[in-house]
Amino acid sequence: MLFNLWARLSYFLNDFSLYLILISLSLLATVIIVILIFKSNLKDINKKLFISAALTILTLILTYSFFEAYFRYIYDASDGLGFLKINERWHRRHVVYNSDFFRDKNFDVNKKEGVTRIGVLGDSITFGGGIENVDDRFSNILEKKLRAANFNVEVYNLGKPGYDTEGEIQVYDSVKHLNFDIIVWQYFLNDIQLLGKSTGTPIIARNSKTGKAAQFLSEKSFFFDFLYWRLSSRYNKTLLELRSADLDRYKDAELLKLHLGETASFIKSLQNDNKKVVVIIFPLLTFFGPNYPASDVHQIMSANFKQNGAQVIDMLDYLKGQSPKSLWASEFDSHPNEYVHSLAAQKLYEEIITLIR
Repeated sequence: MLFNLWARLSYFLNDFSLYLILISLSLLATVIIVILIFKSNLKDINKKLFISAALTILTLILTYSFFEAYFRYIYDASDGLGFLKINERWHRRHVVYNSDFFRDKNFDVNKKEGVTRIGVLGDSITFGGGIENVDDRFSNILEKKLRAANFNVEVYNLGKPGYDTEGEIQVYDSVKHLNFDIIVWQYFLNDIQLLGKSTGTPIIARNSKTGKAAQFLSEKSFFFDFLYWRLSSRYNKTLLELRSADLDRYKDAELLKLHLGETASFIKSLQNDNKKVVVIIFPLLTFFGPNYPASDVHQIMSANFKQNGAQVIDMLDYLKGQSPKSLWASEFDSHPNEYVHSLAAQKLYEEIITLIR
């Protein structure tokens, strides 16, 4: 216990050293200035003005340092784009990988007799972007529900942030030796993007860059970094550009044909290996609402999955009419929150029990 306490204290002293030095020097300077003012020959009214100015500056330094400490050590929220420094801390606190570099328990190559093994493929939604506790992800909730109903199951989370269909197929190929009985395939409305050629990647790379002065200050201060992105219009601009970049790909007839063929081929290959397939589609929560721009894409992809023999759950059907921000993981993260994950798990449970019985 003492070792852990010392380790935490050492980390704090090293991490917050710049501000501790600033606070110490400010306090010392304020004391010296106040003493010199009192000993000076200035008029009383001028002494009061200078002392007030010195105390005001000290108060500003202490206030800024307080907020800096708050955003470094207390504020705990993810950032869907990965622009903010708070996102780094969030991942350090809440993301632990297993021996196969998935955010899940260690996988057992040997499947026990009588066990139904379910693999959940997907991107950052499956991974649990914005979800602090892995037990609040739909994959974990699904496993808990099935076991509570006396089904002998194992659910493995295979989510990889930033992966699209091609990448997810490669992930499955790397773990198919785990002998899954059911594959739950989480689909998102940018999965049409080609591997290594995503039109969204250069947008994020370009818009995440800041001027030299802002970059320097962001590197030194979590509070400044938070204020910068909170007040900048570039964050919302990036989201709008990503929407266009993603949805425009579905308007490319040649690319859409290729994508539909790829998803159909993957489902068929799973079925040929005697795997049952359930596809769950998540909407773009960033632009969720009455004028949701991707309803047609939902219909196209849902029809394609069904035509190829997969069971399909479209979360758009169950989230309509709800406030978009009430579904977000955090203020800066439009990944589905715990409520959406819980609802998705319930819909999957209702579908999967029909496949196990």
